[in-house]
Amino acid sequence: MKKRLINTLIGIVISTQIASVNAVEFKPVDTEFVSQAAAFAVTQDNWDQAANAAVTFPHAYRFTRHMAIAPANSNPVEPWREAPIELLSLKANDLDGPHSLEVLLRDRLKNHSMVVLNNGKLAHQHFFNDYGPEQTHLQMSVTKSFTSILAAISVAEGKLDMSRPIVSYLPELIDSGFEDTTVQEVADMRSGIGVKFTQGKLWDDRMTEAQDWNGNSKYPNMRSIMDYAKTLDNHRPIGKVYDYLDINTELLGKVVEKVQGKPLAEVFAAKLWHKIDVETPARWMANRNGEVVASGGLNITTRDLARVGQVIINGGKNMAGEQVIPTAFIESLMQGNDKVRHAWRHGKESKLAKGWYQDQFRVLYLPNSQGKTYKVLAMVGIHGQILVMDLESQTVIAMNSGFGDMEPPRMALMIFKQIIPAILDAMPSHSD
Repeated sequence: MKKRLINTLIGIVISTQIASVNAVEFKPVDTEFVSQAAAFAVTQDNWDQAANAAVTFPHAYRFTRHMAIAPANSNPVEPWREAPIELLSLKANDLDGPHSLEVLLRDRLKNHSMVVLNNGKLAHQHFFNDYGPEQTHLQMSVTKSFTSILAAISVAEGKLDMSRPIVSYLPELIDSGFEDTTVQEVADMRSGIGVKFTQGKLWDDRMTEAQDWNGNSKYPNMRSIMDYAKTLDNHRPIGKVYDYLDINTELLGKVVEKVQGKPLAEVFAAKLWHKIDVETPARWMANRNGEVVASGGLNITTRDLARVGQVIINGGKNMAGEQVIPTAFIESLMQGNDKVRHAWRHGKESKLAKGWYQDQFRVLYLPNSQGKTYKVLAMVGIHGQILVMDLESQTVIAMNSGFGDMEPPRMALMIFKQIIPAILDAMPSHSD
């Protein structure tokens, strides 16, 4: 009897280990899909061009290698009771005057989907362009906030000190432009690092080459993100200016990997994805070495994105009441500090909204047409990927789009000065 019990326990341990390993799987390029896309002149070289975004972003991971991250529960329960609020008929403005949100979202912003929660209930969801609830979508820079959440969890576990120089965790960066920068300054985009963008893009192609973002790297000396990071120098005073650069997030991800002792995708699975009862596998785009794109490669559904927002609204707790994201981290984001406020005022985004950037999140003050100002926490991607959380009204707004340009002011103004305030205006307050 004792031997049988021991064998049973050993079997459970082995099964658990296998499940843990299989929860994150390295997947190759979907060559069949790439061939299908090529018939329409969309290739690995150009799939991410703005003109293709509306069609390719729901399928982005197919163009690259990626890590497939399964849900912990293959049959999660419906997380929200429905409390419908009519939103698509609401009015907001574009440059030619007022239109319904349906027109602004679907036709003007190339929106694919939106999920709105209020007080833990499903207030609205829609899926345009023949996409459905299980359709994943490239999150672009929304991914950055996920990387930062994993850093915050590492801090709460006592494994990471954000005030330490980044070279204390990544000594490979000694003699680079990051040598005198702290992990916190990197997380806040205040590293002072210098990057020369490739013409027509918001990044340096040498970085994306190291990530195999557009097929195998053409540069033999750029096979890892660290190969690229070591080439960079400073060009701004460290800590003083908010300068939004992907390499900061990539290195934050490398710090998390170092202190956790495992790849970022596995940390994501164990510390976050498997704790919030998601519906659909995540797919995190990677290079040939399995290094995920920490600054912009996560593909998840809009419903699962909304789940993450609900955890944040709940003070970091999942539906079972388990603390997943540290409460102190969320409180720190919402409070801000003098350093990030000063840095924001010296960055280009200060012209669009008041607020700050801290730990790969934005805190924004959004006025409505009646003079009320909403203070929201936001995760933002360059073609209209958005997760906005209004803690006061307990509202989560998750949306995914494929707007045909990168970070145009008109898109940002429509979303943050028109659409988001209109939706928040329609929400009952938390006290209701």
